[in-house]
Amino acid sequence: MTSLPLLAQVAAALTLAIPVGTPLTPALVAQAQQSEGHYHEGELGEKYLRLEQSLKCNCGCGLDVHSCQYQMQCGTSPEWSVRIRRDLEAGVTPEAIQASFVAEFGPTVLMSPPAEGFNLIGYFLPALAILSAGALVGLAIRGGARPKDALAPVQEPSDAEQARLAAELRKLEQAERPDW
Repeated sequence: MTSLPLLAQVAAALTLAIPVGTPLTPALVAQAQQSEGHYHEGELGEKYLRLEQSLKCNCGCGLDVHSCQYQMQCGTSPEWSVRIRRDLEAGVTPEAIQASFVAEFGPTVLMSPPAEGFNLIGYFLPALAILSAGALVGLAIRGGARPKDALAPVQEPSDAEQARLAAELRKLEQAERPDW
């Protein structure tokens, strides 16, 4: 086998209809690239790209199949891409292809979980948290939840209390005067 990257080997195998793992020469890869063009062009290419981006590679990288091929270059994502492309060219709908991956690998193969059952918590919890935080900040800014009418009215001090307050203030001033 040549030292070509795995992605180039898969692309050549897909285009030239030869089995993956067959020794490839750079000339065969160049021929495959010239005859096929870019995989994500046209209506079929858009479906292909959407499907690749909706499925999570199970090599452990956490990336979608499309990104994993170019960033991680694992052995799983190129095989999945070949499978997706072959099914699309055979006329299988993108929904059926995605369902086949879910049936084989479980719902964890999807990049975003389906909006049903317990997964709805993941969709609604962030919005609920933001609204709750906003309400708490609003209450804190407003000064609490009690209305201003709930405060006790302020009463003016009586004459006796005013006289006692004035006497205490004079004592305090006497105590704080400098001795010079």
